[in-house]
Amino acid sequence: MKLTGKVWKFPQHDISTGLIRRQMYNHLPPQEQGKHCMEALDPSFASKVAPGDFIVAGTNFGCGSSTPAHYSIAALGIPAIIAESFGALFFSNCAGGALWPVACPGILDLVETGDTLEIDTDTLVVRNVGSARSLQGRALPEIYRGMILAGGEKPYLRERLRREAAG
Repeated sequence: MKLTGKVWKFPQHDISTGLIRRQMYNHLPPQEQGKHCMEALDPSFASKVAPGDFIVAGTNFGCGSSTPAHYSIAALGIPAIIAESFGALFFSNCAGGALWPVACPGILDLVETGDTLEIDTDTLVVRNVGSARSLQGRALPEIYRGMILAGGEKPYLRERLRREAAG
């Protein structure tokens, strides 16, 4: 499958879950959390981003607490985050929430905000449509790919239990 979308570049490193979505919004439903996504770095981000767009970021994106800040990203219809690297727990939370976390060293040099990216989710090749330059993203563990393709951790586990019960 190929995903194509507009880039919103956050070149900072170590963007924590608290910067992705402030903890004071934890209690809100995901759609409301989305209205506050990335507001610490760009107060108007949630009003500008469109479903299908991508976040591109530096190293250690989603570091910090176990706060499920990925809900605010997914609520905006963003299907993937492409970063130089991720915080481990955030990476896992993304997969469990059916959000593609694509670790792609060199991505900050490949794109600017407003560029169009294409991600091949089978190979994790990330291509800048305008320049035709591409990079190879790091492979995802199969269990994470399965979760994303199933629509998240809960649908994945339900299907797995159904198959096991069927024998």
